[in-house]
Amino acid sequence: MKIGYLAFFITLLVLSACDRPPVAEQTDAPEAKPLKQEIEWFDGSIDQAFALAQAQNKPMFLYWGAVWCPPCVEIKQTVFKSQQFIAQSRLFIPVYLDGDTERAQLYGEQFGAKVYPTMIIFNPAGEEVTRLHAGMELSAYNSVLELSLDSMRPTRALVDAALQDPDALTDAELQQLAYYSWYEGQALPEGTSPEFFNSLSAVAADRNPSASARFYLQYLTMLTSALEEDNAMEKADSEKLTAILESPELLLASWDYLIFPETIIPAVGGDTEAIESLQNQWAAALRENRHNQRLSTKNQLYGWRPYLVFHFEDDEEKVRPLPEDVATAIQADCKAADESVAGTHTRQSVINTASNVYELAGLTDDARTLLAAEIEKSRTPYYFMGSLAYLEEQEGKLTEALEWRRKAYETSQGPATRIRWWASYIEALTRLAPQDSQRIQQTSMEIFDKSKGMEDFFSGANFRNLSRANTSLQEWNRDLHSERSALDEYNAGLQGLCEQQSADSPDLGKCTSLLVSVTS
Repeated sequence: MKIGYLAFFITLLVLSACDRPPVAEQTDAPEAKPLKQEIEWFDGSIDQAFALAQAQNKPMFLYWGAVWCPPCVEIKQTVFKSQQFIAQSRLFIPVYLDGDTERAQLYGEQFGAKVYPTMIIFNPAGEEVTRLHAGMELSAYNSVLELSLDSMRPTRALVDAALQDPDALTDAELQQLAYYSWYEGQALPEGTSPEFFNSLSAVAADRNPSASARFYLQYLTMLTSALEEDNAMEKADSEKLTAILESPELLLASWDYLIFPETIIPAVGGDTEAIESLQNQWAAALRENRHNQRLSTKNQLYGWRPYLVFHFEDDEEKVRPLPEDVATAIQADCKAADESVAGTHTRQSVINTASNVYELAGLTDDARTLLAAEIEKSRTPYYFMGSLAYLEEQEGKLTEALEWRRKAYETSQGPATRIRWWASYIEALTRLAPQDSQRIQQTSMEIFDKSKGMEDFFSGANFRNLSRANTSLQEWNRDLHSERSALDEYNAGLQGLCEQQSADSPDLGKCTSLLVSVTS
């Protein structure tokens, strides 16, 4: 089984380095109004939000998402609906930024936001304190937000302190580190050993068992990645992992780690019999606790993941059949989840998760039926069209897969979203229909057509998506047209973009890098 260091969905957001405008001084206090039972997002620019946070000596909570993003919908319909979270948000300057709004991708690049949703807490001075991981158990968001009010010490500073003396960290600081979004944050110095988290786990063992468990699982996750590069490294024993699986409290606190066993179990030592025993315990523990109400509907469904990952280990074609009772139980859970979110915005997340579970279980027909029905209901059907395209391609139905990619691109909305789905369509065209030169050439040129609703090519995820499409086009051109270029018009379009950039603009370097790949 090929293992990678897991990182969930891609995209970006966040802030500008421009001078922050002054905040108007208030002379008269407004009349008291009834508190709204929802988060009152700041209505202004990012720079104005930072200025207000500084003027009022408040921290700032920044949420960056997209309307089509399933985890974003999950957060908005669960965490942001919590009355405790809403109450706590009044102690912050809460800012919501959609990834398709003007300059959103530029902000994302500046703050290193790589995924939707990204949630960052800044202190009043504008320093990043921490990032919240979107997969946490629901109650953890409230505790982390509360801790942020008590300690405005940036996570990077805590990491530096912990590298010197982990025993000196307070309980609150251990909690802050335990729930930091390590897979996308930038608080960990490059080259940090996995052993750093093992030592934090030991320090937290008696003071904060949940934090200790999370540190240990982060240690195993990093150890898995390290072992890919150095097979001589020593693996961990399974004793601590077994203790986590045996404790319902630690299990729930670590759920976001445990639903991805493929990133952890390669780091655990033991003979075949011991590993099989651990896998059985792991799968059973999450299945038994999957209906816990502290978990979101999405995470309840993902309680099936460990069982399915272990069942189909080394069986990518899913030849090994599922036991009938397991298949029936999965179908019942997915159907119940579907019915529980009927007519709600939460469907985006739940249906996406249910289709993922079906696909992982080899129940492709169930996944296809679910997705096809959802396309008729969803406000962002293009997202589910992409999922259908993936299913069809996996089964060798290339014409159907390509048609779904086309429909997804043509129905997508929002400038950043349009670039993302254009890039996916380009990749699919060059991969599935390399002989269709005319359609590839025509579609490649649409990136330069402002009427297609795409703009701001060189910021954040926009540039990454343009780069991956560019790579696909150049590889296709080299493979099929070794003696001539089929992309003269596309290359001229890139050159035109570069000529529009000023000499001191960072966008010029990015654009030039695309031209380098054209000529290399």
